[in-house]
Amino acid sequence: MFAARDSPAPRVVVVSNVSKFGGGGVVGFRDMLLALRTKRPDVDLVAVIPQKGDVAARCIDDGIQTKIAWTPWWGFGKWSRSRIDPHVLIGWLPYTLILLPGIVQALTFFRRRRPTLVLTNTMTIPSHAIAAKILGIPHYWMVREFGRDDHQLWFLFGYRRTVRMVGWLSESVICNSHAVEQAMLTLAPTMKTHVLYPVVDTDLGTPPQRQPGERMRTVLVGYFSDAKGQNLAIEAIAIARKAGVDIELTLVGTGSHQPLHSLAESLGVADLLTIHGPTPDLRPYWAAAHVGLMCSQSEAFGRVTVEAMRAGLPVCGTNSGGTPEIIEPAVAGLLSPAGDAHALAANLMTLEADEDLRRRLAHGALESSQRFQRDRHDDELATFLGLR
Repeated sequence: MFAARDSPAPRVVVVSNVSKFGGGGVVGFRDMLLALRTKRPDVDLVAVIPQKGDVAARCIDDGIQTKIAWTPWWGFGKWSRSRIDPHVLIGWLPYTLILLPGIVQALTFFRRRRPTLVLTNTMTIPSHAIAAKILGIPHYWMVREFGRDDHQLWFLFGYRRTVRMVGWLSESVICNSHAVEQAMLTLAPTMKTHVLYPVVDTDLGTPPQRQPGERMRTVLVGYFSDAKGQNLAIEAIAIARKAGVDIELTLVGTGSHQPLHSLAESLGVADLLTIHGPTPDLRPYWAAAHVGLMCSQSEAFGRVTVEAMRAGLPVCGTNSGGTPEIIEPAVAGLLSPAGDAHALAANLMTLEADEDLRRRLAHGALESSQRFQRDRHDDELATFLGLR
């Protein structure tokens, strides 16, 4: 670590796993770059990105040096449909070999650049961490996901071994929530960790008023999948309708609309459901709603949860993952067990029946959401890396 401010300018390499904007991880990647440059203006900062795209263009606009380099993954997409581990089908060696070119490329780059430290964004890409370990360069890992429980990834060397390797390859592992930290420490108790909540500084809104007789409107943002809980939300409004309460639901995200429409039709709530595709501007959807939803089975942090709160919405969330760290029950929203549509419906009906409670929670959400400010994030990151 560099403690003295009059020491030589640090040379920092920050590595991304993706080249296009579309999730909290890549937004967090840019936030880290801006934080390092803001808190240490003399830093020699390079962003490593797998290919040209939105992220590289934004880095150039921000005045940050970029390097396009292959960053092979060791965590891959869901394979449960086949119910056979791809390693069994193809063998371990071909998968292992795909890492070698990335490691060699990183070694060559580090020998030429001689960075003071390396920071890898997300646990899915190991090449620069391995290269830093070989060369004795301090490496820090930013872990923004559980990996297995949230994204259902399978890992080249297995999940438990991968988590332990993440710890072994790093000076310390930076986690985006205490829930992620605990998941890492459960498998690697000697891992050095630090929790750094992401920046969420979207516009602050005003808690919306609901007119007498007006239906309560809810909104859930996230790519369409079982893990994100859109089905659960639809089931909850169907349960509420059977109890005599109509609650509207808007879904916003990437994925196929048809299965969700079909479920709503089968449950008799098609008239309560509206689905929209992805958008870079969620403000109209927050403004049109009365309550936000976070229905993920295991959300590491939930940036959209904070965005909804900052827009003035109380949030009904699942009591799992990092969500309880964001939503204080009876202060900023209500929590229910993951996967429990009846409990979610009960919370929604409680807010629908008690407008004073909904508005009180809305104001509480607005106030508590402001702890995720940029200054806090930037100060903590710079201090942790010894850049102040």
